[in-house]
Amino acid sequence: MKILKSPVFLICCILFVLHQVPWKGFSVSIPGIDSFLDSFLAMPLILTLLVAERRLLFKRGENYRLSGLEVGIATLFIAFFSEILFPLFSEKFIGDWWDLLFYSLGSLLFYFTINPFQGKSSMKHEQ
Repeated sequence: MKILKSPVFLICCILFVLHQVPWKGFSVSIPGIDSFLDSFLAMPLILTLLVAERRLLFKRGENYRLSGLEVGIATLFIAFFSEILFPLFSEKFIGDWWDLLFYSLGSLLFYFTINPFQGKSSMKHEQ
């Protein structure tokens, strides 16, 4: 599937792994990076996998893309759960409103690079 080979998606995956392995595996901490990199990378990763899932399982076709509204709703959904709901149920989660900025920036990265508008045909669902 073409979208999973996007250079931006692959770079996000690599950055995520390069950050998580030293941080969680070896307790190597870089304060600014630890606080916001995952929030920034979350949306390009999640949204790319969402498009891939819709293309594969729902047969939307290789030109299927998410609308700006869908990207915005997904961003708010992830922010609500991770910054409001999860912290209510577990002390392991900390709500941080700065993360909303980084979720939004990651969503913009996805929208303009991985999910670019390619003309009128990309908005139609291929049957």
